[in-house]
Amino acid sequence: MEKPREKVFFRKVSFADSLPNVPKTIEKEKPRPRSRSVYTSKSHNSDGSGSNRELKQYDIYPWISRAISKNLYVEEYNHDVWHEDSAMGGPSVTPHGIITLRLHDRVRVDISLDRAIRVVNMRSGIVLSLSSSGSSAALIHPNGRVYQYGSRVEILANDAQGNNKYAKMWYKGVSFTSDQCALVYLVDSAGTRTTTDTFSDLSGDFSLTVFYSDSQYSDPSMGGPNLISEAVSLLHSSSFWITDDGTDNWIINNVRISQTADGLVRVGRNSNKFSLRTSPSNGSASVSSPFLHCTGSMGQTRHLFVRRGERRMHYDGASFIVRNAGHSAGFDDKHQLKVY
Repeated sequence: MEKPREKVFFRKVSFADSLPNVPKTIEKEKPRPRSRSVYTSKSHNSDGSGSNRELKQYDIYPWISRAISKNLYVEEYNHDVWHEDSAMGGPSVTPHGIITLRLHDRVRVDISLDRAIRVVNMRSGIVLSLSSSGSSAALIHPNGRVYQYGSRVEILANDAQGNNKYAKMWYKGVSFTSDQCALVYLVDSAGTRTTTDTFSDLSGDFSLTVFYSDSQYSDPSMGGPNLISEAVSLLHSSSFWITDDGTDNWIINNVRISQTADGLVRVGRNSNKFSLRTSPSNGSASVSSPFLHCTGSMGQTRHLFVRRGERRMHYDGASFIVRNAGHSAGFDDKHQLKVY
């Protein structure tokens, strides 16, 4: 008689039991790059947060500073014929009907027929611009860039270590961030808090956009010999004189331009209600209008300052501070957030 077979029970084997018995090492999970709510946009048609603007996101990982071109002036300025620094080139009319005044110390002033102004300080790499209506202005400086359009002011502060700072003054307050900061902060009447905001790409030469905005030069049918003849007529009716201290003075198309012996250039319009000034000797610049006041300088006291109403921004190359409604915040010299 055949013996009954013994029952065989198999032990359940898990996947972990099949692995060799080796000491377990805990590997730290690599940090994932955090998303940042900083975008660029060249459309400024709406102040609302729900506008359908095309947004372009900044590179977020690795942290690489945005390249700022050293040639801060339009390409045609590279081909200008300049005399010695002590010589003055005088006024002329371009083929587009722009009145151009070449001053000594490599400073150039452009005036449109509708009195838009653009000043290029080639020695210091500075460009200033004011639209014909005065509603927009631009300052391009080695320390940073300022773009004012309507009720908004956008700011880029250049950092020597590559951690550029960004700020925007608008109806909500002052928003700011930096290249190495994953958050955007807002300083409003309640204090400082995080927010989501957009910042324009200021790496290009937006001073030309300001100069030609709301201008007849944007209409091809208005160009040609008519603009040139009108510009020549304005030059014939212009005035020029030299004061006792050696300051050269012009009045062209109701725009007053002066340059001192050391190179300081002042340009005023509407009884100096709008003014631009720059100095090739110390790299200083300023733009003043009813909408904005901003200054920049180089050297040991380098700075970039912007004021619009009660909103302010100050940058000295190390500390970046914005102020609004009695509250202040920014980044210290170690790029850390600091609330004052």
